[in-house]
Amino acid sequence: MSDDPLNRRLGIYLRPFFRTHLPTHRNLSPNTIRAYAEAWSLLVRYGTTERGMAAATDWRVGQVDRAFVLAFLDYLEQGRGVCVRTRNHRLAAVQSFYRYLQGVEPGLEQHCRRILAIPVKRFRGSLVDFLEKDELQATFNAVSLDRPLGHRDLTLLMFAYNTGARVHEIAQARRERILEGGQAPTIRLLGKGRKEREIPLWDTTMRLIETYLRKHRPKPRSAVHDAYLFLGCRGECLTRYQVGRIITSYIELAAQSLPSMQKKRLTAHSMRHTTAVHLLQSGAELNTIKAWLGHASVQSLQVYLDLDLASKREVLGALEPPQLPQSLVPPPASESESFLNWLDSL
Repeated sequence: MSDDPLNRRLGIYLRPFFRTHLPTHRNLSPNTIRAYAEAWSLLVRYGTTERGMAAATDWRVGQVDRAFVLAFLDYLEQGRGVCVRTRNHRLAAVQSFYRYLQGVEPGLEQHCRRILAIPVKRFRGSLVDFLEKDELQATFNAVSLDRPLGHRDLTLLMFAYNTGARVHEIAQARRERILEGGQAPTIRLLGKGRKEREIPLWDTTMRLIETYLRKHRPKPRSAVHDAYLFLGCRGECLTRYQVGRIITSYIELAAQSLPSMQKKRLTAHSMRHTTAVHLLQSGAELNTIKAWLGHASVQSLQVYLDLDLASKREVLGALEPPQLPQSLVPPPASESESFLNWLDSL
């Protein structure tokens, strides 16, 4: 067999990409590396189950070409029902590998360039949903303290709202990072890109944490798990998926009694959006909200400015339209009249 780079095993390049290049050369966070690994895991599963390919250990570089990646992206959208944003994230993870491969194997430059030329798909951004004050209260009220993990769940919900933390930040929250000195207790969270930020904790949040740790926290399975703030029923630290399910489950419970929540697309991430909007409504400056949520740029807060309809209504109410002669103000037209007028204009 000729030493054509396209005939080499794909694994000999994937292994150093994940083991060395991402964590060492690019210094990416474990969460980012995990997201890249999930994308490639889905790609491998697509090849073996949907395309009938051999085990991934036998895949050759040339088998994963531009047509294969495009078919994989179509499968994600049509077969798995992911949104365009998620499709683009998966594409970015795949292209990151081919950007690396292009540098370490010049003979594969054309092969890599074809895949790197796959464009991201444009999408229409939609407003994210958040919880109004009564909806947030209903979510907290949905927690039953009679359940074995009820105190943990109530503490976790309050912690999530207080900090505006991402689900993986909640899962990785550690007890020793709670600082009780100074004017108010704070906690240090490790966010995206290993950026650390310090968030103040309300007295209510701190009391819930203290009660949970003292009376209701399961016995840690090991010293490793003991470092984490929130544990599962077996004494193991929670994953981000478990944190997401906990928050989502109580939102869904609350929605059963509140029709307003049933009209929204609410997820665990909606709690973070809720914190941001409520901070905005309370008069917090954008830089304060940026630091609170761990955003890289103030531009990231634009979505919350768009959400704050109450403030927009207040501004509109403060404005008065100019006074016009009655003859210049047409009466409101009915739908049928508007339609007939449209027909006359054709």
